[in-house]
Amino acid sequence: MEQAARLTRCIDSPRKPAEGIETEFLLGSRPACQMSVEQMLWTDRRYWGIETGLHLRLDVVAGEDRSRVRHPLSALNLAVMRRAVVSLAVYWMKRCPKRRRATMSGFYDFMSAHNSKKALALVTVSKPSWLHPR
Repeated sequence: MEQAARLTRCIDSPRKPAEGIETEFLLGSRPACQMSVEQMLWTDRRYWGIETGLHLRLDVVAGEDRSRVRHPLSALNLAVMRRAVVSLAVYWMKRCPKRRRATMSGFYDFMSAHNSKKALALVTVSKPSWLHPR
């Protein structure tokens, strides 16, 4: 370990004012001449962006943590499929005109309303028109 930093932040949002202070310790293997404090902070923010962006969707909506599949190849196949669905959902959410519908649940509802034939179109058409919400 070459570097250590303490990050203290106030957890605050418009709906919940200042719930408390959170302290996180950052550890790095790079020397200070290679990674500044600002770069450590940027790396930490990037980590949490991935954690809340992808992993939250996989864990909460796709139920990845609840999966009881133990065969390595089956688990890998399911993981690839879940990530592909999340990628499609994010693409759909960015283009959804109704902001309140632009969620993973909204995407699932949209897909189920347009039946399973759309899944086949996904792999047979280069630019599926059904992926653009109306």
